[in-house]
Order: sequence, then structure tokens, then C-alpha cells
Amino acid sequence: MQMMRNLTDDSPIIIDTGMVVKAAKWSPNGNVFAVVGSLIDGPEGNKGTVQFYNPMGQHMRSLRVPSYTGMVNSISWEGFGLRIALAVDTNILFANIQPDYMWGYFSQTLVFSFRKPERNDMCIVFWDTSINEKHVKYMNRLQRIEACGEYCILISKVEKTED
Repeated sequence: MQMMRNLTDDSPIIIDTGMVVKAAKWSPNGNVFAVVGSLIDGPEGNKGTVQFYNPMGQHMRSLRVPSYTGMVNSISWEGFGLRIALAVDTNILFANIQPDYMWGYFSQTLVFSFRKPERNDMCIVFWDTSINEKHVKYMNRLQRIEACGEYCILISKVEKTED
């Protein structure tokens, strides 16, 4: 599989999925690329697989489809990106997707982030657990949350500007 940033990408991302690919689809927010098909060297009778990749082509997870169901032919994402539907022979199988949530705890404050369906940026909640008070902020391209002791750091990715 080859992932390209544009039509004339000089350094595309090449991925060996180890599968005969039947279909592939981006999640609604563009954070996950799902590839469905059958494993080339998989165990006999249990080759149906969904592989999940991030936009940089790094393998995140694999989902094995039960052997009794048959061959995975297609995939569709639910509108919020938290569920997928798989077309398997004459059946439709559903799977819930559990994202890796970013969170941290510092100075009796829990900070966590999630994506709202109606927004492109990340919603970040600071919840002071001692007085049960919440503050909400929004941040573009949040990459990581780290917290320790009395401090918390939010790391975001800066967009390249073309001069």
C-alpha cells in the first residue's frame, strides 16, 4: 500500500500490510486509516482482518474477524468515528472503536481531551476534583498531554507555512 500527501509526492509512505486488500477507508476525522482484507500467511480459516494505521502509516492495531463469518469485503465508518461496519459475505458485523484518550493528573486536577463531532479541534477539560469545578478549552492539533506534580503541559503540532 502506498500513502501519498499529493499527486507528486517524492517520498510516499510504503506499507506492507501482509494482506490481500479488499477495501480501505479513512475515519471521518482523518486520524485513522482502516484496511480490510485477508492475511496472506494467516491461520487457515481465520484470515479476515482489519488493520488500522495512523496518517503517518504506522500500524496501530489489528482486528481479526471470526473465522465462521467468511471473507471481509467492505468497511464503513460511523459518522463520529467510534464504530465500524464490516460487510462479511451476506452479513454485517459491527465493532466499537476505543480511541486512546489523552489525559493527565496534577494538583488535584484531572485534564483530559476528546473530539466533539461538530468541531475539528480537541476539547480539553480541566476538572478540579477537590471543588468539582470544570474548565473547558479548545486546541488545534493536540499531540500529547503530560502532567506531574503541580504542572501540566499540552503539546500541539505546528502547521507548516509555505513562504
